[in-house]
Amino acid sequence: MSVFNILIRSSRNRPMAAILGLGLGLALFSCPAWADRADRQILRQAFEKAGSLDPQAEARIELLDEIIEAFASRHVDVRDPHLLSQKAATVIAAKPMPADDAFKEALTELSHTLDPHTAYLSVAEWNDMQVSVSGKFSGVGMELAMKDKMVVVVAPIDGSPAAQAGIQPEDRVLAVDGQTIEGLSLTQVVNRIRGPVGRKVALRLANSAGQEREVTIIRDLIRLHPVSGRLEGDVAIIRVSQFSGGVTALLRNQVIDLQKQAAFGLKGMVLDLRRNPGGLLDEAVRMADLFLGDVPIVSTKARNPDDDEHRSGHVGEILPGVPMVVLIDGGSASASEIVAGALKDHHRAILVGQKSYGKGSVQVLEKLSEGGVRVTIARYFRPSDQPVDGIGITPDQEVAPAEGSDPQLEKALETVRKR
Repeated sequence: MSVFNILIRSSRNRPMAAILGLGLGLALFSCPAWADRADRQILRQAFEKAGSLDPQAEARIELLDEIIEAFASRHVDVRDPHLLSQKAATVIAAKPMPADDAFKEALTELSHTLDPHTAYLSVAEWNDMQVSVSGKFSGVGMELAMKDKMVVVVAPIDGSPAAQAGIQPEDRVLAVDGQTIEGLSLTQVVNRIRGPVGRKVALRLANSAGQEREVTIIRDLIRLHPVSGRLEGDVAIIRVSQFSGGVTALLRNQVIDLQKQAAFGLKGMVLDLRRNPGGLLDEAVRMADLFLGDVPIVSTKARNPDDDEHRSGHVGEILPGVPMVVLIDGGSASASEIVAGALKDHHRAILVGQKSYGKGSVQVLEKLSEGGVRVTIARYFRPSDQPVDGIGITPDQEVAPAEGSDPQLEKALETVRKR
């Protein structure tokens, strides 16, 4: 599963699976019919040069043209569909190959040309994505991202097979089942790692120091339990591991429950967003809103300035006046950074831990005639108007982790009690 803030939208007259997110209403730009015909002919000639122009190739050509149109019309950066078609055609025509291989090569080139979060999703991947944003999916349970053309682990999901196998943030994936992943897109790597429940997958990994190791993991059904909490005296410690649907309601219920358990009410709260790779953008806005009043939470900047949007909280908060600390680290990404950034910028919470991942873009899921696409449609900015993408958020108090203890949590408890 890759890292993203996600919206689910419809495309023109195509039915949409669900609406989850901002309602940015991004403009759709159509190309003249002659351009569409010319681009398909470019792709057709490339398949012919690769020696794979057959009935199967014709279906791939039509789908590839549809994908390119979706990428060009929705991407946050202006993209010429004709140039994208030429790039795809160049890699297809580079050597003889079957139609399916040519199709995959073209998709990889398009992903590298645009950004690692923009990708085509096969029918199986599309269905998987619909399930995963709801909080349940099959696999090994780790979030991946493309960083400097390498596939990097952002964070293993709590309690998942990946976490139990000792996979750590910043581990790089080098090979899957003995086959190198060099040159593959993020989606292709994710697709190789996923598979039927109960089946093994062998990964060759390298840690941040470059040390390589082999790990064999048995795939399982990943059921997200994104919120857990406990009391430490009169301080609530609540961990949020994923921004799946309904997570804010779960957090609210956990806060209320711990308030009732505390003999004299809560005197502080630690919100643990470490190793939380993000998820639904709307859930991030709702979660920040729990602890903020009527103030800006996040702004998104799209290709068309008219589609820029600013999201704010509502009057009132769930724990007015209660001191807060937010824990973050290099596995805190995307939606986690929206929450942490808003609470920091409005001086509502102190951030403790390590610098966050730095993933500040928003994707949309769009259904196609076969499968769908995930397209980066906007970049987001903190209330202070600082960008996050490629930068991350630096905590107020930097604390390194340690084996056998949790100095970051200890520092968070010490800080919140002093406030």
